[in-house]
Amino acid sequence: MSACCRPPSRRSRRPGRRAQAQTLVAVVLGTLLVSGCGATTGGKSHSSPRAVVRASLATSTETSAGSWAAVPMGHLDQPLNTFWQLLFRRPGDSRWTDEASALAVATNGGLLLAAGGGKSLAVGIRATNSLEYSPVIVTSDARSWSPAGPVAALADEPSAFEKTGGGQALALVREGRSAQVLESTKALANWRTVTTETALASSRAARACGLTSLTAVGFAAGRWLIGASCRREGVVGLFDESGGAWHLVGPRLPRSVSRLSADVLGLQTTTSGLCALVGLTGRLGAGLVVTCTNHTRLSWRVSPVIALAGPETTVGFGPVAGTGVFAWISGPTHPESLAILNEPDMTWKYLPLPPPRTSTLVFGPAGRVDALVVDDTLLTDWRLVANSRRWARGQELRVAIQFGSSS
Repeated sequence: MSACCRPPSRRSRRPGRRAQAQTLVAVVLGTLLVSGCGATTGGKSHSSPRAVVRASLATSTETSAGSWAAVPMGHLDQPLNTFWQLLFRRPGDSRWTDEASALAVATNGGLLLAAGGGKSLAVGIRATNSLEYSPVIVTSDARSWSPAGPVAALADEPSAFEKTGGGQALALVREGRSAQVLESTKALANWRTVTTETALASSRAARACGLTSLTAVGFAAGRWLIGASCRREGVVGLFDESGGAWHLVGPRLPRSVSRLSADVLGLQTTTSGLCALVGLTGRLGAGLVVTCTNHTRLSWRVSPVIALAGPETTVGFGPVAGTGVFAWISGPTHPESLAILNEPDMTWKYLPLPPPRTSTLVFGPAGRVDALVVDDTLLTDWRLVANSRRWARGQELRVAIQFGSSS
């Protein structure tokens, strides 16, 4: 399958049912056989190469003003002819509108959405072509837009930009091979350096995880967190600074996957606190877990492991209104699956697969679930029928794209 038909990942269908996916995992990995109720281990394999688990930039978020989604359209196998659209739907409305024109800048590099509470939304536009910084555009009411202070080039990570309702914001940026975490405390007007990848890597906490790269920023329990990829097996790279020193504050992984390395693929604010999407890779196999904490203290709970098969897997994720997060899993050889994590009891529920070419999912209020399907310049909204296992075709939106305009 071509790259244009898979959810876009930070670097670069039709599936079996859940039982088929588990059978394939057992054959390919031999170490992770997982259902929505738990995980077990099997025999070890020393010959399989290390798998790659990546997060998709295409995602969605919710504000009190309505639902938002960032979706790439156009010729998705050609970066200069891929144009990200900003889709919006008001509560109770069945139709999406495209707000990309309000951004007034080329969107080839991708859009990062930061919902800070209430109706407000900030959109970070990743640098691309000759643009060497990331513009930031904000709305307080989903009607009018204004530019905020620009930030250095946002990283190619879905959780590289986040803000709170109080105006504090974090940005993970890259200049060449150097990554930095920046903070703004006054309405995105000015940015200061919190730390650099080099400085954090020299700390005792980072050495304990074998830090390889910074991947995410977010807020939890009244503090900000930095997510990272770690070489050391069984260590989740979530860092907090206190008392002038950096500390590892992530959870302990289940014993069944403690010999895999962990990559924090993304951080998602929920109504209860913060959830981290963690990819697990190693010679013994690959998997995915979500770990969540509450608003008051960093006390992590870890989901059952979802086993992953094949050399490369892409995971799209986002919030599920009032309950947790979703994980939309696909890959060249991995059977697709759509799972939602019920945050109160940390269990997975599997939903029927959305239509081919689904870019991202939107879990809106009142149990509404939309699959946004992209075919070049045509976007089709499919809706999961309530109390059913089928998707119904809804709105079609044709986007006018001027191909070649970014050359």
